[in-house]
Amino acid sequence: MMLALFWYIDFLFFIIFSLWVLYVFVFAYASRIPNRHIYPGTDKKLRFAILFPAYKEDRVIIESVLHFKKQHYPDDRYQIVVISDQMKPTTDHMLGQLGVFIVHPQGLKRSKASALHAAMDRLDPQHFDAVVVMDADNIVYPDFLDQLNNAFVAGAKAVQTHRTAKNKGTNAAVLDGVSEEINNSIFRLGHTRLGLPAALIGSGMAFDFTWFNDRIRHIESMGEDKFLEYYLLLDRIDTAYLESVMVLDEKIQNSNDFSQQRRRWIASQVDIFKVASAQFRNAIQTHNWALLDKIFQWSMPPRIMMLGLLPLIFIGSLFIVAVSSLKWFFLIILYMAGLALAIPARLYSKSLLIAVFSIPRMFSRC
Repeated sequence: MMLALFWYIDFLFFIIFSLWVLYVFVFAYASRIPNRHIYPGTDKKLRFAILFPAYKEDRVIIESVLHFKKQHYPDDRYQIVVISDQMKPTTDHMLGQLGVFIVHPQGLKRSKASALHAAMDRLDPQHFDAVVVMDADNIVYPDFLDQLNNAFVAGAKAVQTHRTAKNKGTNAAVLDGVSEEINNSIFRLGHTRLGLPAALIGSGMAFDFTWFNDRIRHIESMGEDKFLEYYLLLDRIDTAYLESVMVLDEKIQNSNDFSQQRRRWIASQVDIFKVASAQFRNAIQTHNWALLDKIFQWSMPPRIMMLGLLPLIFIGSLFIVAVSSLKWFFLIILYMAGLALAIPARLYSKSLLIAVFSIPRMFSRC
């Protein structure tokens, strides 16, 4: 009786994990499909609002703004807005000297969503066509706005650029950077190659100003990028991915911060999955395949958990029914092959190998 129950539970879990693993492998493989699509250049220059939420970010915000101001884009066609939350008066003064529009959020609630609300309350919709959301530590190249402008003039309503690591000094930073590139391959490149919208990532993202101004006001909780993505899918707006437009992002420096970051991401994913899954039936009835894809994606455990759970299940089945463990072994191989496909060749290095051996310790803290 107990053996039969084990076989039933084992088979059920194997089907679920197989679907998750196949999902990763298919989109990782699709990310290798060549893409020749380039948005054509244009003389038309849209007006951009550049939002930098900055909570106690005195250390990095000045450098980010200085880099952004090197744009090869008309100065009168974009406005940098820093939402200064608990930063030093000297920092605000320096930003003002750089021509930055400074917003101080009101109220006790501290979140990125509330900071974005505060900024949008102060901006005149008549003065802007698109809004760009950055992180306080993001660094961009001089053609950033030109490339975004080309995409929006061509008809895009939502765009995610290629966020990548600017620091790789520790094991945590290496893993965080590689994890970001795996996400880029699977959830952005792979998806767009197969005709689905790209996933948002929290910064380096741009939206039609009117749409963003309306939808951001419906978001109160953390994980604002996931909720924005949810509303884009409800409104059937495809998110384009600009693979060649880089945004340098500072990565987590130590394993404790890495684990805390992952716990926050898991919590926000659980929240959005609860909201999105309520639309499952409606998505089927309206043939909203992009939303169905996203609901399934949000059902998946984080990769660091999958990397821990699959070997644990394999080892456990070895001690119960050895022959049952074979299928789990092959599933691990397929999952690792998918992740290997998703990692850009330039990231394979000795530092990555060393960082991989720190995963069990990080997994134990998640």
